[in-house]
Amino acid sequence: EEAKHQDMEDKAAAMAVLRRQKMLECEKENIEKMPFMDIRSETKRFRQEVFKRRHRSRVMEKQNSTVASN
Repeated sequence: EEAKHQDMEDKAAAMAVLRRQKMLECEKENIEKMPFMDIRSETKRFRQEVFKRRHRSRVMEKQNSTVASN
């Protein structure tokens, strides 16, 4: 039962990744065609999420390295 649930979650996550990837590819093509076009709010939110995740991981990595060096 738990394995089925995990498998379904994995498939849903994979589908979400594919959707976002296609969205970003379309957005990239549109920007290449019309460089002064604004990006969609979905893309803006996605970029912000990615930036926040990377920033948090860098901060955590830096904190862990300072704790380890003490």
